[in-house]
Amino acid sequence: MKNRIPKPIINTVLLLLFLVAFWLLGNVSQLFASKENTESEIGYIVMHEGIVYFIQGKDAQQSDIGSFSSENLMYLNKFETVSILINESKLSMKGIKSGDEVRIWYSEILESNPAKIKVIRIEKL
Repeated sequence: MKNRIPKPIINTVLLLLFLVAFWLLGNVSQLFASKENTESEIGYIVMHEGIVYFIQGKDAQQSDIGSFSSENLMYLNKFETVSILINESKLSMKGIKSGDEVRIWYSEILESNPAKIKVIRIEKL
């Protein structure tokens, strides 16, 4: 008798390989699409109580950003916009810390107060 691998196991392995390849292809295409077909914004990152805020404003100063508090409405009025970043694809925030200036690429802005931005890509400037 030959030691053959049963056909259902081969089919399962091939299916899993196909799904992994399809997933990788989707991630690569999303990366290229994020560079060409999405909107981008420049602002500052503030991490406060486990939430990542995206602050924009020409007059934003490091002292204001460093003392930002979501509970203090005075800070919300100092900036043009204050948004919450939604990181659905679990983008790497490695090397990005509170107060850093970044460019974000996003797919959607959800209307809420503060607005929530679905981030596709983030890059430290």
